[in-house]
Amino acid sequence: MVKLRFMLAMVCFTWWITATSVAIAAGDADAHPIKRVLVFYENESTLPAAMEVAQGLRIGLDQRFPTGIDIYAEYLDIVRFPAPEHMLRLATDLEAKYADVTFDVVMAVGPGALKFLLDNRSRIAPGVPLIFGAINDARLKDEQLPPGVGGVVSHFDVPKTIDLARQLQPNAKTVVVLTGSSEFDRGWAKISSKLLEAYRPKLRVEHLTGLTLEGFKERVQRLPPDTILLILSVFQDADGRRFIPRNAAAEIAVASSAPSYGVYSTYIGIGVLGGYVETFQSIGEDMATLAEQATNDSATPQLIRSTGQFLVDWRQMKRWGIDVELLPADADLRFFEPTVWEKYRLQILAMMGVIALQTATIGALIVQGRRRRRIELALDQERLELAHLSRTSQLGELSGAFAHELNQPLTSILANAEAGARLVDTKPVDTVELREIFSDIVADDKRAARIIAQLRQLMVKGETQLDQMDLNDAVAATVALASSELVARQTRLDFHSDHSELAVRGNLAQLQQVVLNLILNAAEAMSNLGPAERRISIRTRKCEDGFCELMVADRGPGLTAEMRENAFKPFVSTKAKGLGLGLAICRSIVQAHGGTLRFDEHKHDGARVILALPPL
Repeated sequence: MVKLRFMLAMVCFTWWITATSVAIAAGDADAHPIKRVLVFYENESTLPAAMEVAQGLRIGLDQRFPTGIDIYAEYLDIVRFPAPEHMLRLATDLEAKYADVTFDVVMAVGPGALKFLLDNRSRIAPGVPLIFGAINDARLKDEQLPPGVGGVVSHFDVPKTIDLARQLQPNAKTVVVLTGSSEFDRGWAKISSKLLEAYRPKLRVEHLTGLTLEGFKERVQRLPPDTILLILSVFQDADGRRFIPRNAAAEIAVASSAPSYGVYSTYIGIGVLGGYVETFQSIGEDMATLAEQATNDSATPQLIRSTGQFLVDWRQMKRWGIDVELLPADADLRFFEPTVWEKYRLQILAMMGVIALQTATIGALIVQGRRRRRIELALDQERLELAHLSRTSQLGELSGAFAHELNQPLTSILANAEAGARLVDTKPVDTVELREIFSDIVADDKRAARIIAQLRQLMVKGETQLDQMDLNDAVAATVALASSELVARQTRLDFHSDHSELAVRGNLAQLQQVVLNLILNAAEAMSNLGPAERRISIRTRKCEDGFCELMVADRGPGLTAEMRENAFKPFVSTKAKGLGLGLAICRSIVQAHGGTLRFDEHKHDGARVILALPPL
């Protein structure tokens, strides 16, 4: 029982909510009823002007009637069906069609539509405010507007269009006015003839009408370039063919040998240069404004004038070579195609700035590169000078050993020469012994020559020239050169090679300088050891990567990690009287050969220097 009562209560509550919502909605509908508007267009629905007016009406009405608007549209197509009998039948049909519909506003687009409604409004929409648009004020002079009629009076201004043409073509002497053969076209011819009377003292005015479309095109092809061609409307040509005026104007404008002008905004962009026009969309929006005013009980329809403007096609200005500077200041230039400079000015300036910066940077790099090369050449020359001085210094250290080395063959030569002199005085002369003496002299002389040649090789001065050579031969020659000095220092040297030949590309004198420096440094490191412990080990080998290595090891105190790191820096030395340039010069020489020179950090009993040179 309780459950049944609960369900009954819920049903009653739901019914109450629904009834209340319907009542509120009905109240809102009564407070803001949907407006009904009936629009009559003079021409067919495909006419561009009619389409633009319809678009403007829809935009304007939607904005001014946010609660909703119901639009009815009728296209009278008067140009194609102008017969009065047809108009009567059409009025009868429309009266029956809308007998049960009440309109808030009725609209007429075009003079023909206005005349139709003035004649038949009492039958179709009696007592309803009438708003018109797209009608020239010259055509309204013949109409007596009754009460309740307002609208947008258009200019379609022929005089201002001619003024624009004269401003753009100051040398023009003739105006040709082109119209078709329909009743609307003939009306334009009559209106334009009156409007252009004021220009006849300065311009010759010609009317071009009564031709076929082909005749119009052929005629305008022969116009002088300084002619002003004004295309008004061509709904119909002399053969009775019907046209959309915009399409006919496009063909005529393209064929013309003179600039063409028009009073309709729909002509701009199809080949017509320009004119003083109102856009049909703005006319539709103005009509919507008047419709809103007309729906107020206290308001009566007004007459307002549409706003016109100079509208010009930039492409046609370019086609006819007319300077843009001749345009009025308030002209609207359509279809403007800026030049690359005008369109991308900032980008071009930025790009030019980047290019200029890059050019300056490249120029600075070139100058810097040349300066660097000059400095490098100067440094190379100074390095060669320093290396030569280092070799000279080393030879100075070895002067005693060299003197001893040369003294032996020279002493032998002297002894053999004295013995030979004594032998010559004996009778008979022992030729066999004399020949042996001469052979000893020759051998000792060659030995001295080799020593001097080695000294000259070390003393040579000039640019570094790399030749193919055997690293083992260079080491052996250097060991021979230092042998006397090592004997004097009571130091033993062992030379061992893992390969019979280690082919490298280098400069013999400079490599000998490096090896000699390493040998003397090793000997110097063991100066505090006993003669029996002084031993230098030299080994050459070929690594897996193809590099040829020379290792010079001693049994001296070795080097700390810090000393190994700084040993190759200039002016760093462990010798009391050393300048600290020997190893720095050696490393620069080795690097110039594409190799490396380093201490072996894994050897702790003494020091080991490793020289690595790239293979051929």
